[in-house]
Amino acid sequence: MLRVLLVLESALLIGVLIFSVAAAFGSVGPVAQNVSIVAMAVLALAWVAITAVAALRGRPSWVRGSALTIHVLLFAGGTGCLQLGIGTWQFGFALVACALLGFIAAVLARPDERPVIDEGASGA
Repeated sequence: MLRVLLVLESALLIGVLIFSVAAAFGSVGPVAQNVSIVAMAVLALAWVAITAVAALRGRPSWVRGSALTIHVLLFAGGTGCLQLGIGTWQFGFALVACALLGFIAAVLARPDERPVIDEGASGA
């Protein structure tokens, strides 16, 4: 479940990055503000994508902590959207639901078992 969520979130963040770049080029606002928004979209995508790839490759122990942090922040973003009226209420609830589902999946996730190599039995 966690792996699916992280891949889906990575795909959605690609859309956010494309939207951010398009909005930055079409904006007449301050250049520094536009660059910072695009930079934050790039950093968010990199963080979630690296966590997703690591989860797909074998779920090392740090993936769980990273996924928990991502989903706590996503919950904060979703509740902020609901409180401030950013977007539609469906968007805010979708973010909160995804965050709760991801948080539960991250709590339940366990690192994959690694084979134990016995170095003492190698022909001594």
